[in-house]
Amino acid sequence: MSMVKHSMLALLGMALATAVSAQPAPVEQRLGEEVQLALARLIESGAFADKNGEDIAFTLDEPARRVNNLGLLVDSANAERARDGLRVLGVTPRSAAQRMGIKAGDRIVSVNGNSLVGLGADPAGHAQAATTMRTLVDSLADGAPLEFSLQREDKPLTVRGELSSIVLPPIHLKVGRDELMASTAIAGATRREPQNGGGTSGCARFNDFDVAPRQQDLYGVKLLAIDGNSTGPAGVHQFRVGVGTHELKLVELIPAKVYRRLNPTRLGDGPEVKTLTVTVKADTTYYLAARFNEDKRNSRVGGEYWEPVVWRETPDKCG
Repeated sequence: MSMVKHSMLALLGMALATAVSAQPAPVEQRLGEEVQLALARLIESGAFADKNGEDIAFTLDEPARRVNNLGLLVDSANAERARDGLRVLGVTPRSAAQRMGIKAGDRIVSVNGNSLVGLGADPAGHAQAATTMRTLVDSLADGAPLEFSLQREDKPLTVRGELSSIVLPPIHLKVGRDELMASTAIAGATRREPQNGGGTSGCARFNDFDVAPRQQDLYGVKLLAIDGNSTGPAGVHQFRVGVGTHELKLVELIPAKVYRRLNPTRLGDGPEVKTLTVTVKADTTYYLAARFNEDKRNSRVGGEYWEPVVWRETPDKCG
């Protein structure tokens, strides 16, 4: 069933991006239609081992995450059909692929100079070219240049553009007998709110979910402790605190590809924990990030290549 959930998540990610960008119908209605279409595609592909619809049951829980909005639906089910490149079955509206002019019926033969021709099958028997393309795209930063070499009606064509990323909200989806598509809930970004501080003078929140703008050299951080108290397990991104001054311990989550791009050698032997002191006011959420200091990228002493920052403050009623 894990393969089914992986396929469902991929199709659902496209459905969410399409639903959010749609205008004519309410988001909930459009999302329901797209999710049902995704399920229909999976059933027709045999992903549920030819079970009857009444016998299909699973629950999909996924946290919020950043994804690259390439917006391509390609024919990856059969390695033989991808022998001379990946055939485009569809393009998501407002995606990077649509902006570059890629169309259904095109055949993708290379991405940024990396060939997708003759790659054979992956361990599951699907087209390895699709996995290779996704790996190449996922390794790129938001705004990175993209170049696709295509075949359109047996004529070569090159299209260029920039990659864009979107943030998908948390997903809780139940599929099963007597409740097919009965529950598709998009929850808030916080799954649990550890208490740090408190008091009667009001409260605020720190948030380390990675939505910081890359064009400002801002990347993710993990908030490890507040005033000496551990923030708990991974997967929790929002933390309530009392009004006043707090000492935060953070570690940077700057991708290794940034280091390789800016400096071919390692910046250090391990993650550098840094301290950030923040004075908070009531009913405000403070978003945390790691600022990459390009002018100090060769500095190994004290981890000067980065610094923790509050990059955004937003009003947010804290009960």
